[in-house]
Amino acid sequence: MPRKLPMLSTPALHPFFSHFPPALFLAGLAMLALAHRRSDPRWIHAACLNFSAGLLSSVLAVLTGMFAADIALWPVVEVEGHQGYSFATVIFYAACTVFVYTQPFTPAALFFYGLNVLAIGATAWSGYLLVFH
Repeated sequence: MPRKLPMLSTPALHPFFSHFPPALFLAGLAMLALAHRRSDPRWIHAACLNFSAGLLSSVLAVLTGMFAADIALWPVVEVEGHQGYSFATVIFYAACTVFVYTQPFTPAALFFYGLNVLAIGATAWSGYLLVFH
């Protein structure tokens, strides 16, 4: 008798985790903007918390997405493109998290923040195409 997938299977968990990284990253950027505008370091600490939670959720989204891809619900080529964007997003997210803790307003940090916004956008778009096309 074949085993049934539990209700909280990885295909169901991936959409849950994948919505947190963009939201937490954009909220963290808003907090950094407030910290810079108001010269208040408490906003930087809040941004650090958001970036850390976003990095953790992006790793969980990648892992649950890899498990969902192993079930083979989508064509391999399309999934690998989405995985490539997601791996790049995790790497850029990690760099941004290091920058927000160490040097949040340097030109290099701002470059990586922008790069991660683009990577998150590409990942979200490719995920949208997987689900709705």
